[in-house]
Amino acid sequence: MFRLTRWALIALLLASCSGGDGSNPVTIGPAPEPVSDDVDEVGEDEASADAPIERYEELGQASAVSYDPVTDTFSVDNLVFDGSGLYDRDDVVPTLNGFRVYENNNLTERRAYKALYLESASGLSRVAVVRTGSYQGFGFGGFVYARDGTVTLPTTGQATYTGNYAGVRVFNGIGGLQYTQGDALLEVDFEDFNNTRGVEGQITNREILDQDGNVIDTLPTLILSTGELTDAGETTGEASSLRFDVDADEFVDFESGNYYAVIGGENAEEIVGVIVIEANDPDDAAIGIQETGGFIALKTD
Repeated sequence: MFRLTRWALIALLLASCSGGDGSNPVTIGPAPEPVSDDVDEVGEDEASADAPIERYEELGQASAVSYDPVTDTFSVDNLVFDGSGLYDRDDVVPTLNGFRVYENNNLTERRAYKALYLESASGLSRVAVVRTGSYQGFGFGGFVYARDGTVTLPTTGQATYTGNYAGVRVFNGIGGLQYTQGDALLEVDFEDFNNTRGVEGQITNREILDQDGNVIDTLPTLILSTGELTDAGETTGEASSLRFDVDADEFVDFESGNYYAVIGGENAEEIVGVIVIEANDPDDAAIGIQETGGFIALKTD
């Protein structure tokens, strides 16, 4: 189980994965098994609006990750070939759309891992993603999102939340890693507290960046389908996008996966969550793409 306090992330689920632009110092195979985007589950009677909630990627190798705000570093345990397990701020891309970016600092023959971390201004919501592009397969990975404290969910009305999204893109069939960024928008209907509360949204203005921070391409809008909001303030649903196929002269299915989120803040003023999606490269169907990203969105009305 992962537990995030104000100054630490505990027990993040991590392991190896793979990526796309060939810029990592080491790329090895064979490809590990694809990562699962399932999250840990608890019974409805265990999750409550009156208690903190933390969620993490369910399948993988349990590990310990802690954040030190004084030195601005992560410490990661039990992650293969990441050197000493100490992660410093990335010296090439230290921030990405508001997220802090970190890299393991083993300097010799390392498997280069990247970590994205964002905490809300209130300190009550946080999200972290760790992936590597040093294997020729998705492999395993890690993400965690959490709210601290309790939340009071409204019983009437609707609300819009906006914020920043950032992710890591890895690949099945080649090595390397890319970043993604975009704008998160989620809408929540609190009107019927007992039956039909819902959440839906989208990630717009999506861009792909290389490991030098250069924008190299754009991505279509990611649609977050309507998900039910639980009494504890949690939601999950499908995430997908369409792309325009020039040869077919029509829009076709592109990315698909899931999103997971929880409402936080004393008065339900923020949402934190993760998205995991997969697709095939439009230029080479033999190459698989996996994107794992996080967001924190704040209430605007």
